[in-house]
Amino acid sequence: MRKNILNRKSLKTLVVPLILKKLFVVALFLLVSDAFAATCEPGFEETINIKVIDAHYRPIEGASVNVTYQKDQSTGKGYVTTNTQYTGADGKVTEDVRNTETFASKVKCDITIQAGYDGVIVERKITAGSHPAEIQLRFENAYVLGLKIVDRFGQPIANTKVRINEMYKNTSETGYIGIIVNSGIVDIAVPYLHGVLAEEIEVADDTVYTLQTRVYPFKLSVVDDAGQPLVAQIFVDSDEYYDTGAYIEEMALPTPYVAVVYGSLEKTVAVNLAEESDYTVSFDLTPPEITNVNIVRDEDDLKITFYISDPNYLASGPNLDETTLTYSISGVTQTAVPYAESGAYAVEIPAPPVNTLLRFTITTHDMEGNMNTVTGEYLITPEEEPPPTEEENGETVVPEEEGGDNTLLIIVGVIVVLAVAYAIWSYIRGISEDEER
Repeated sequence: MRKNILNRKSLKTLVVPLILKKLFVVALFLLVSDAFAATCEPGFEETINIKVIDAHYRPIEGASVNVTYQKDQSTGKGYVTTNTQYTGADGKVTEDVRNTETFASKVKCDITIQAGYDGVIVERKITAGSHPAEIQLRFENAYVLGLKIVDRFGQPIANTKVRINEMYKNTSETGYIGIIVNSGIVDIAVPYLHGVLAEEIEVADDTVYTLQTRVYPFKLSVVDDAGQPLVAQIFVDSDEYYDTGAYIEEMALPTPYVAVVYGSLEKTVAVNLAEESDYTVSFDLTPPEITNVNIVRDEDDLKITFYISDPNYLASGPNLDETTLTYSISGVTQTAVPYAESGAYAVEIPAPPVNTLLRFTITTHDMEGNMNTVTGEYLITPEEEPPPTEEENGETVVPEEEGGDNTLLIIVGVIVVLAVAYAIWSYIRGISEDEER
């Protein structure tokens, strides 16, 4: 009996606290639910405090922040996104949200906060009326980059606007910049002298980096294809010159953008001052020459040959792809493309009928577009008939001419001999007669 009483008391001691604990949890849940229902109901309003921080929980200045929430559903406005705000030096912004829905069944309590910084987006979702007093958005891979910008003598380059990725910040009097960046390759650009010093830095944690400039001399000459100076428009990065050349004693960037404009012609120059400092830009102003035009005729074709040269030592050279021969026969014009042959160019066309006048024009260009043309004519005349041939023992032979010219030569020879003999006889006879007298 005593044992049963003890068991009942023990059971009561164990069960009652358990029941009370469950009742407390249920009551607390209902209390929280009632509070939640009271804050997220049609027409809820609240101010959200937002802070943007880096990997080491330091505030990020200049981060963009937007908040998206439900305006209402009944009127069709749905979700709206606030205008972009930017964090201050404390990394904070505040945003007011106001729901205008009138039906409880249509209320949506989710709120999305989005922060963007240095090309990275961080997002966090909260519930209206059920979130911390301060909402933190953390860029887990963002670190402080300390930059010290100095010249070639180690002196600080002060009060200079520096680009770090897509952000800009001025150096201090000591040439220093401290800025938060996301990890990875960071692109640095520092305007200096007549150029921009570019550098890539890898950031994996808080980093301090000293960027020292170097300088290079740069000389550019503008000439024609004969080496004579030309006045042209010259662009070196952001600087512009109108002269026969440009000389810059000190440039910070070894690979500046360089372009030269002469008339309608423009050339860009691949410059690397770390390898070379003197550059020459030439413009080919002289058209190529067409010389030694010759026509060879056979039974079936006419072969027109000619030479092309681009004479000056800075000339761009002939362009065979832009060389054509246009010919006209009996009012019909056709175009042929020449081919290279033993240093010359050649075109073969079908031989026109006898007594036909062939007119032709040779057009050529050099590699910079200068053009030259040569025109010509050729009369197709009858060819002389070759001597007749005959077959003899399987071989083609030319028969010997009969009599004619050989007989005449013999007769002439005989007459000459007789005349000489007669002259001698007359001379001797004259001498004899003189002696007899």
